[in-house]
Amino acid sequence: MAKSKIIKDLANGAIDTQTALKRTKVLLQDLDNEEVLKWINCEIEGYTKDDEVPEYRKIGGQLYGSYFKGSMAAHMIYKHVPLPLGDMPDETKKSILITDITQGIQALKCMVADNGEEKFLARGISADFYPYIAMCNNDLHMIITSASVELNMPQILNIFSKVESILLDILCYLEKEFGNLDELDIDTDSKNEEELNEIIKHIQVIIYNDRSVSIGDNNKIKDSTISSTINE
Repeated sequence: MAKSKIIKDLANGAIDTQTALKRTKVLLQDLDNEEVLKWINCEIEGYTKDDEVPEYRKIGGQLYGSYFKGSMAAHMIYKHVPLPLGDMPDETKKSILITDITQGIQALKCMVADNGEEKFLARGISADFYPYIAMCNNDLHMIITSASVELNMPQILNIFSKVESILLDILCYLEKEFGNLDELDIDTDSKNEEELNEIIKHIQVIIYNDRSVSIGDNNKIKDSTISSTINE
């Protein structure tokens, strides 16, 4: 059997990730399973604060900042340098250095494109947190004026590859179970209830098998934002 056009188009890069998500959503509607559609909808529309973010959307980064030490009359100024986290608790370090990328695929694509040739995106750290960083470094004379976490761009770009890989696995499985997908329709009447349940379970495994527990709200820094530049 010849491969379905949607599979060939996605594998060859003839359609973008957003289009592939929408077409796959049309196919999965016939299975009428909320958990399967939840992932598709989150990738299209973005993840809310109540959603569990997949592991591939948790991006590590390096904390950079600007600060001065000394008095107003005599001080040293440090601009855009790595900021150590000292004896800060590990869970708090994770909440600073690991960022949940919650934007939908198309919004994320635009964000990366708008970033131009920059090799990173950055998440600003609230000024309310600056004194705590200085305290963890046992340096109360460190006056931080700005701080941002520069995110790993290859990991961000890998989000697109991971989503496309999941979609290809889903589509190939649907094709195996229901035949050609060119009409964006699957004949669920050809399967009994037990078979349909097994198909749904298999797709859930494809989607969620690498999900991990997200960092609890108590460990997250409030009022952090994603931006493409660091405000000096």
